[in-house]
Amino acid sequence: MPLCGFNQKMLEGLVAFHEGLVEHGLIERSRIKGQSVDRTIEKELFDMDRFLEETERIKDPQIREAVESLTKYARAFYSIIKRGGFQNYEQVIQRLNELYTKMDDKFYRDLEGKSDDAAQLAEYLNGVGV
Repeated sequence: MPLCGFNQKMLEGLVAFHEGLVEHGLIERSRIKGQSVDRTIEKELFDMDRFLEETERIKDPQIREAVESLTKYARAFYSIIKRGGFQNYEQVIQRLNELYTKMDDKFYRDLEGKSDDAAQLAEYLNGVGV
C-alpha cells in the first residue's frame, strides 16, 4: 500500500506539483513582493504552521485530513528545499521521485505480505535520504 503501486503518471504529477510550488509559490511570490526566495520560504512555512493550527475548524473529517495532508506535504517540500538550497530545487525534485520509486519498488518487490512489512519499509527509507 505505500503509494498504491506508484506509476509514471503519478511521478509526472508530483514533478508538476513540485515545480508549481517553486515557480509560483517561491519565485513568482518573491518577485511580486520584492523579497528573497529565502524570505519567501520562511513566510510560507510560517503561514502553513499558522494554518495547521486552525484546521480543526474544518468540520468534515475527510476534507480536514486532505487539506492538512496537502499542507504538511507542501511544508515538508519547502523545508527540504530550504535545507538543500533553493538553487538545487530541480535535484531535490528528482531525488524525491527516486525516493518514492524506491519505496514503492521495495514494498511490492520485497516486503508486501510480510508480518512486519511496514516496519521494514520505514527502516529501509532511513538509508535512502533525499
